Formats: sequence, C-alpha cells, structure tokens
Amino acid sequence: MSITEQRTIDVAPSSQDSPPARTAPWLIVTLREVTVKIKDKSFIISTAITLALIIGSVVFAGIMAEKTTTATVSFTQSSATSELVAAANELATDTGQKIVLEPSPVETGEQGLEALRDKDTDLVLASGTGGYTLTGLTQIDASVQKLLSDAAQALALETHAKDLGVTAESLTAGSSITPVLLEGSQERNSMALAMGLVFSFLFYMSALIFGMPIANSVVEEKQNRVVEILATAIPIRQLLTGKILGNLILAMGQLCLFVGVGLLALSVMPTQIPFLSVVIATSGWFLAFFLAGFLILAAIWAALGAMASRVEDLQQSTGPVITVLIAVLFIGIYAKGSFLVLASYVPVVSSVAMPIRLLSTDVAWWEPLASLGLAVGAAWAMVLLGERIYRRAIMQTGGALSLRKALKLED
Repeated sequence: MSITEQRTIDVAPSSQDSPPARTAPWLIVTLREVTVKIKDKSFIISTAITLALIIGSVVFAGIMAEKTTTATVSFTQSSATSELVAAANELATDTGQKIVLEPSPVETGEQGLEALRDKDTDLVLASGTGGYTLTGLTQIDASVQKLLSDAAQALALETHAKDLGVTAESLTAGSSITPVLLEGSQERNSMALAMGLVFSFLFYMSALIFGMPIANSVVEEKQNRVVEILATAIPIRQLLTGKILGNLILAMGQLCLFVGVGLLALSVMPTQIPFLSVVIATSGWFLAFFLAGFLILAAIWAALGAMASRVEDLQQSTGPVITVLIAVLFIGIYAKGSFLVLASYVPVVSSVAMPIRLLSTDVAWWEPLASLGLAVGAAWAMVLLGERIYRRAIMQTGGALSLRKALKLED
C-alpha cells in the first residue's frame, strides 16, 4: 500500500464524526428564560414563602375547625342562671357546636364582676325581670352569646308552654323553614366562594408575575438595540416563541406546584373536606383554562413591548391589560347568576368564571369544553396577531407605536 493511499484512508470521514444536530433557536431561548428565572433568589424565596402560606392556611383552617371554644361563666346561685348554662351546653352538644361553658358559681353579682376584672372568669351571667344580662371584660364571643340566647329562648318557650298547658312543640308547629336550592347546595356554594377567591388570586398573581416580564424584556432589548444583534443569529419569530414558552412553562410549573401542594394538604387533613373530589377535578379544568388565558395575555404583553420605545411607555400601554386582570379578580369573587354564566364563555375571564361554575353547581358536560374551545381559539388568533405586531414593530425606533401604525408596518 502506498503512502498516498494510507493518508486517504486516515482522513476519510466516518459516521461517528458527523456534526451534532443543531438545537432549535426557540428552544435555546426557552431554556434560557427558564434557567435564569429558577436561579433567581427572589423567585425561589417568593415561591417558598407562597408554599408556606398555602400549607399554613390549610393547617390553620383545620385547627380552627377542630378547635373547641371554652368559656367560664360566673353566675349567682340561682336556678334560672344555672339551668340556662346547663341547657346551653346540652344545646351545643345536640347541634354539634364546639362550645363548652364551664360554670363558676359565685355568692354575689359583685364577686362575679370582681372575678371578671381579675380575669378569673370570662363572662358573668345574671337574671332579671326582663331576661338575662351577659357581661364581658372587653368583648363577648358571638358564638357563645348566640348559644346562650338560643338556650334562653328555648327555656322561655318551654316554661310558657307549661303555663298554658301545652307543649313547646305544639306552639312552634308549622313555623320551621327548610331551605331548598334548585341548583347545588349551601355548603357547596360556600366552598365555591372560597375556591373562587383562591383561583382568582392565583390567576391574577401568575399572569402578572410571568406576563409583565415578557413586555419588559422585549422593550429593553429593543431600547438597547440588543434585538438587532439577536436577529442576525435567531429568527424573530423563534425569539418570540422562546420568550412566551419559557414564561408559560414557569407560570404553569409554579401554578401546578401551588395547586398540587394545596390539594395534598387538604386531602391529608384529619377533618374530611366536603366536595374534595369536585375541587380536585375542577383544579384540572382551572389549569387548562389558565394555559389558554395566559397565552392570550402573553401575546398581548409581547406586542405591547414591541410597540413601546422605552420601559416608561409600558406604564400607559399596559393599563388596559391590568384592568382586565383586576376585572377577572373581581368577577371570580363577586359574579353570580346569569352574569357568571356569560363570563364563563369570555376568553381570559373564563379562566376563573367557568371553574367557579363547575364548583358551585352541576354544569352540562359540553359547556366547559365549548368554553375551553373558545379560549384556545382566541389564544391561537391572539398569538398570530401578537407575533405579527412583534415581528414588524420590534425593529422600529423613534417613538412608541400605536396599534394602527404597528399593523400598517411591513416585514
């Protein structure tokens, strides 16, 4: 074999020496957005604090639900007051109220007041011709006052019934009112009200924390002319895609973490949470609606950033978006009836309105699917519009652009 032949064999390319596949530019931008954020100490600390607040609030609610209110009640040695305290304790047991009244008899009313001043007792109960007086030091627990009031009314009714030669039941026959709701239940409505507040706050917080940085990042790159350098290496469309996807991953990841930890804390509580299965199922719908709603807002943030020339311009242009977020927050808390039904089909607003409807009442199976379809369609249209504005306005300098001017620009 000649030397020439040997060299030819040595330099011949092999399949093992083929160049590695090139990473998509949008993926590089996405990974950068995610890695920079998760390494930010303020982001880590705020996430940890929020998780602690979620767990703490659930634990606190569980403790308060199991807590028994105990109050020491002083009274003089009279049959009326001692009978009332005993009747109140019996009523609390029969109705499942976690209230215990500890009797503390005294010789005179003045001794009871002195014990109250010395904080040896919580309340002083005294009987009179017109009923009873309940004295506290600085305040009286509302639940204890209501319990004693209900017990006093029951005793008075029983006494007067005996005087008339009838029973207390015969005097109150036909006076009871049984609440009936055509849709849902009072307990479920209370749960929907609480979860509506949680969903509304989470949507508002996540959309603001991860949406506004998109606009700030875009306008800073435009103002510093960095985007002109990036455009030589990365297509504008892929640069925008990476920014939106990166913040979407962060928002969804944090939101899933918050919702998952909250549901886990609820499920392991010793007290059984009513309608927990409904809350878990609705949380999945909430995450799906949030995905569509955040895409709409992210596209708007990016377009607003591209139309601005300075960071200061965003303070005026982002006002309508902030207004929408505040509207979503208030609708999630206060909307009811036909207005809530209408709001559940409006994109962005439906991210909170439809989950609340699913929590409060039974909804036809096709309604959340139709609402989610509208939200996804609106997200697709808004992403295309936002990408068009971003691509045409990002290189324009010399002042902020209006929406009409931005749409008239050419590629």
